[in-house]
Amino acid sequence: QIKTHPAATHVECEVTVGDKPVPGRQFGVECGDDIEPVGRHFIVIGAMKAGTTTLFEMLARHPALCRTWVEVPDLSYGKEINYFTGLYRRRHKPVHYDWRFPFDTARHAWTLDVSPNYAKLPASKRVPARIASLGANTKIAYIMRDPVDRIESQMAHALKFRGKVTSEKHCIRVSRYARHLDRFMERIPGDDFLLLDFEQLRKDPRAILHQVCDFLDIERFDTKAAIHNRRGVNFKLTPAQRAAYADALRPDVERLIDDYGFSPAEKWLQKERRSWFRLPANRR
Repeated sequence: QIKTHPAATHVECEVTVGDKPVPGRQFGVECGDDIEPVGRHFIVIGAMKAGTTTLFEMLARHPALCRTWVEVPDLSYGKEINYFTGLYRRRHKPVHYDWRFPFDTARHAWTLDVSPNYAKLPASKRVPARIASLGANTKIAYIMRDPVDRIESQMAHALKFRGKVTSEKHCIRVSRYARHLDRFMERIPGDDFLLLDFEQLRKDPRAILHQVCDFLDIERFDTKAAIHNRRGVNFKLTPAQRAAYADALRPDVERLIDDYGFSPAEKWLQKERRSWFRLPANRR
């Protein structure tokens, strides 16, 4: 049984040997019933270079979570579907997203989409509304990392794969976690949001996995995991750069603590070796 695209009415097929079609073995197949709506989606929106690949590899092994196998070269992948950025069209219905998952109601509780591009303003500014338009039971997770360390990792990643570092302005925007949360919270209830800590994932991945399972109300599941690291280049920010980025990001970090109650962020401001990123006296 083949799951066809929602817009398809029939499929043209042919038999091949190697790369060559067999003469007289071409045929058409009428599409069957419409795809049943899934209605239960778990989406990890980022942040980039904050352990999303490790988190995906752990969660994709859970029997109650349904990942996709549909890929669009250079745009959509098994982990990063990027549907709500590069694939979404205004005329689309929720079934266009559902179609990407081989969802089996007898086995699966949620679909799984881990796409850090969903939290990259300004390009992702329409993502929250598009996710909300699913009209489904949708839960969101956001895993965050020390924002200056995250910038360093993003720049190293770009240097390795593109030969040059990503612009400072873009890296700072991606690290403004509270600003991203503001836009999502306008569309999605806070109870449907789970905030996760990269450092906890690094030190105790089992605890993070259990936290996600409890959030989704599925059976706890244990699997081995190691932090996925593809840096592969010798790149470090200078002390002056770290100081500048910390100054730029301090207000957002403080809002993340005050407005969203994300206590792990307090450690980002208290690292003694980073005197330029100390917690203000009235917050110690």
